[in-house]
Amino acid sequence: MKTLYLNCRLLSGETSFCTEGGRFVPVLPPFAARRDLNGAWVLPAFPDAHSHLLAYALSFLQADGTGLQTPQQMADAARAFAAAHGLGADALVTIKNAERLPPPASLDGEARPLHVQARSGHAGLFNAAAKRLLRLPEDAGILEEGAYLAAVQQIPMPADGAVFRAFLRAQADYLAHGFSLAQEGILQPAMFPVYEMLLSKKALALPVAAYPAPDGYDEARRRFADAENFTVGGMKIFLDGSPQQRTAYLSSPYEGGGRGMPTMTEAEVTDACRFAAARGAQLLAHCNGDGAADIFLSALARLTERERSRIRPVIVHAQLIRRDQTELAARLGAMLSFFPAHVLHWGDVHLRNLGRERAARISPARDALGCRVPFTLHQDTPVCPPDPLEAAACAVLRRTASGAVFAEQAIGARDALRALTETAALQYGLHDRGRIAPGRRADFLVLEGDPLRDIAATHVRETYLRGRCVCRGHAPCER
Repeated sequence: MKTLYLNCRLLSGETSFCTEGGRFVPVLPPFAARRDLNGAWVLPAFPDAHSHLLAYALSFLQADGTGLQTPQQMADAARAFAAAHGLGADALVTIKNAERLPPPASLDGEARPLHVQARSGHAGLFNAAAKRLLRLPEDAGILEEGAYLAAVQQIPMPADGAVFRAFLRAQADYLAHGFSLAQEGILQPAMFPVYEMLLSKKALALPVAAYPAPDGYDEARRRFADAENFTVGGMKIFLDGSPQQRTAYLSSPYEGGGRGMPTMTEAEVTDACRFAAARGAQLLAHCNGDGAADIFLSALARLTERERSRIRPVIVHAQLIRRDQTELAARLGAMLSFFPAHVLHWGDVHLRNLGRERAARISPARDALGCRVPFTLHQDTPVCPPDPLEAAACAVLRRTASGAVFAEQAIGARDALRALTETAALQYGLHDRGRIAPGRRADFLVLEGDPLRDIAATHVRETYLRGRCVCRGHAPCER
C-alpha cells in the first residue's frame, strides 16, 4: 500500500515522504493512504553500532545493585531478588551495576552463591559459595578483564523459559528506542545454543548481527548459516579494559601511576586481522586506551590495502584515541565507534583518573569530524540503557554528572544524528538503510520533541520497520 506521510520534518529539509512495499518511494500520486504527522520530526531507524543484546536480556534476571554501598545491602538485595523470583537456596544470584565492589571476603558469610559485577562489566567478585559452585580458586579476590570474563562464562545459563521471556523484554526495549538492527557484540560459544533456542521459537522480531571471537567464527558461521534474522557480521577482539577501572591501556600513566594492561600483542592482533581478511570478515577491535589503539593501528599498517578493505576495521569505544591516531585511522580506512555516555556517567571518575586534559577528550568526536573519519555512537548496552538518543545528547552536551562540561570535543546535533543513522548503516555495509530516500528500506522513527533544539528532551514515539509500525512508545502496534 502506497502511503504518504506529510507535515513532518526531516533532516534533509523535506516535509513529506512516501512508503510502499517496505521501501521509501518517490512522493508521487496516487496514494492509497495519507498520514498527517502534525509537524513531528522523522529520522531513519538506528542500526546498533555496538551493544550486547543477550547480556541485556540476562540483566533482567539479575538483582540491581545501583546505589548499594555495603555488603549487607547487597546480601539483602540478593535475598529479596531470590524470594521474588522463587529461586532455590543453591541458585546463584548476580548483583549487577555495582559502582563499588565490596571487600572480596565480605560476602563469604552468605550461604547462597553470590556474584557482584561492576557496572562496566569488566570486573567483579564471587563469594565463597559461588567459588565452590564455579570451581574458582578459593583465594580469588576481585577479578578483572580476562580472568573475570573467564569466570563469568562458568555461570550456568538460566532456564530456557526465563531466558526466552527476558529476551522478548529486551528486544521490545530495543525496538521502543528506535533500533532497526541489534548487535551481539561478542558471541561466546555458550551463547550458540541460546540463540538456536530463540531462533527455533521464532523470537527474533529484530535482526541481530553477531560478532564472535576469531576462534569461534568458523563454527558460528556454520551453525547459523541459514538462520532468519540472525547473521554473523564479523569478528571481535579485545585489546584492553576500561578507563574507569584503570585497566584501559594508556601510552602514559594514569594519575597516581599505572598504565593498564594490553590483552593482546601486536603480533596476535596482526594474526587476527589476517585471519579476518582471509575470510572477508569485518573486524571490530575493543580499544579504550590510546596504548591499545597504537597496537591495533600498527597491526593495520602491516596489512595490504586490500586486506584492510576486506576487514572494514572498527575501533570500538576509542575513548582516549589521540589526534595523531585519528589521522592515522583516516589513512588506514578504519572507522571509530564512540561511547559518549562515558562523559555523563563516568566523566567525574575520568577527571580523577586521567586529569582534566585527557578526561575532556573522552570520545573525541570533533577530532573525527576534523579528520574526516567516519564514526558512530553507541551505548554498549547493558553498560548503559539501549537509548541511542542519550548517546547523541552526550556527544552534543558533554556534561558530567556533577555539571562539568567537556566542550572541546562537542559536536552538533545533526552530526550526532548522522552518526546514529547513515554512518551506523555504513559501519555494517548496509547501503539500503540509514537515510530516508527512494529505494531505501522504510525503517524510520517518529519522534517526540525537536532533536535540533533540545536533543536531551527528545525520545522515540513510534518505530517503523519495512514501513510497518512495530511499536508506539513501549507498546506493540496493533496489526
